[in-house]
Order: sequence, then C-alpha cells, then structure tokens
Amino acid sequence: MIECLSDSSWIDPQIDFLLTLQNLRINHFSMLDDLFLSVTIIGEFWLPTLICALVYWCIDVKAGLYLTALSGYNVLFTQLFKMCACVYRPWILSDKIQPVKKALALAIGYSFPSGHSAQASSLLGGIAFLARKKIILSILLLVLAVFLVGFSRLWLGVHTPQDVIVGLITGFTLVFILNFVINWVENNKNRYLYLIAITNIVIIAILIYLCYFNSYPLDYVNGELLVNPHSSIKSTIWCYGYIGGILNGAFLCRRFFPFDLSSESIKARLIKAIIGGTGLILLLRYSMVFLTGAGYRFKTAFIVPFLCGLIITAIYPYIFSKINNYFKSY
Repeated sequence: MIECLSDSSWIDPQIDFLLTLQNLRINHFSMLDDLFLSVTIIGEFWLPTLICALVYWCIDVKAGLYLTALSGYNVLFTQLFKMCACVYRPWILSDKIQPVKKALALAIGYSFPSGHSAQASSLLGGIAFLARKKIILSILLLVLAVFLVGFSRLWLGVHTPQDVIVGLITGFTLVFILNFVINWVENNKNRYLYLIAITNIVIIAILIYLCYFNSYPLDYVNGELLVNPHSSIKSTIWCYGYIGGILNGAFLCRRFFPFDLSSESIKARLIKAIIGGTGLILLLRYSMVFLTGAGYRFKTAFIVPFLCGLIITAIYPYIFSKINNYFKSY
C-alpha cells in the first residue's frame, strides 16, 4: 500500500470527521439518508453511461462521443488507481464506522479513489465544460458534483475525504484531457487508431504490472479476504474491455458510417432514445450481473463489456440509421 494513504496520522483525522458526520446522521438527521442515497446515483456507472449514450444518439454526435469516452476512461483509470493504492474502506480502517447499509451494495473492492465522485465530476464537469458559455448552469453542475455527490459518499460512510477529493480531481482532470484528445482525433478520423493503440499499450503494461508484480494486502476476517485482488483485477479488465469497445466503435462509426442528427425529426430522436435507453439499461444490468457471477472468466470479463461499448458507439447508431433511412424512402 501507499504509506501516505494508510498512515494513521493521515487517516485518523479523516475517521474523526466521518464519525462526526455519523453522529449527526444517526442521532439527528437520519431522514437525509434516502436523499443522499438518491443523489449518489449520479455517480453510479449506469446513469452516466445512459446520459452519455443519449447525447451521442439523439443530441450531438461529437459531444456524445466526448462524454462517452470521458465516462469510459474515468471508470478505467479510477479502477487502476484503486488497484495500485489498495486502500481499504472506512469501516475496515476503523470498526467505529457504521456505513448506511443500503449503500454497501456498490461499495465493494478498494476505496481510494471514490469511483462515484470521479464519475459524477467527469459527467457533470464534462457537461459544464460543453455548456461553459452558460456560466450559471456550469457552476450549478460543478456544485452538484462536489457538494452533493462527493459529500454523499462521506455522509453514507463509504469513503474517506481523501477518496472523495482525489476522485473529484481525477474526474475534473479527465474533462480537460479528453476534450483535447477528442478534438485531435475528430480532425482526422483515422487518429482513432492511434488512440486505440496508445490506450492498449499503456493499459496492457499496467495490467501486467497489476497481475504479476504488484503486491496486495491479504487480510482475512473469519476466513475470508477483506478484498479479493482476483475479483478486483477482473473488474479492471471489465473496464478495459468497455473503453476498448467504445473506441473501436467510435472509429468504425466515424470512419465508415457516420450519422447526421441534423436531418432527424424530434419524433425519431425520441423513439431512438426510448428504445436505445431501455435496451442499454438491460444490457448493462446483464453485463454487471455477469461480472459478479462465480463462473465469470477473464476472457468474458473483456468480451462482454467490449460488446457493450461497441453497441453504444457503433452497432445501435448503425442499425437505427438504416431503419430511419428505410422509412424516409417511403
């Protein structure tokens, strides 16, 4: 583990802060639990993915690609950081912490950085960046990401302040990096191949390190590992497959069958959103259930999310464009 993240002189003040919030939550403001459980959904994987896909399919192709890639890289790099740092959850660091039970379902694996905070800051930060000329809207989105989603993870007791702060920084940093990257590849669609190659080289190198050279804490409670590195590596491969599908789909779509939203009617966009959105939620649910299955192998951990990303950026837009063109001919 990284010493500065696990040293008691660094962790103890954060645990004290969480205990202060816990005291307020349990003794005075328990009615806020459901509010923060609802707010934290903004940082869950399925909702940002759905919003990004709908923007791509129905509103603006380039903006949608930017947000979709932003969400994909965010979940990938957040998971990589978790695997490198190997920091335990707050209730493992201190048995005094009592997290909200309903929040525990998705609070699995290592804790640092906060994936929900990173996902929310990248989604809301990305939208704020795209709408930066509307200053009030942009500020409201950033406030929502920082003070509601980030704070909700602390209130629910599933992350420490360091987890949330670094998660927010990760998300906001990717907002600016991916804006440059997407603008660069969009100037020459073949550059998607360069982006795919660079991503593969970097991530495969990191995965080799994580699988064969990184050391993981192997602490047991009642005969069970607190965090199983094998499961965490499988989740990392899932994230790698997902961004791979997004990038390959984006290349295929933009290079060989680009679609134009300017000629589509509002009705056609709504139909596309309803059908595609419903299908995507079912697809993601199926994929995540597969991920947690006992028989889920490493090759499947890559292939299933790869197909999810490919469906979002290439297969569904292609099918719907063909259907739309067919009805236009009559």
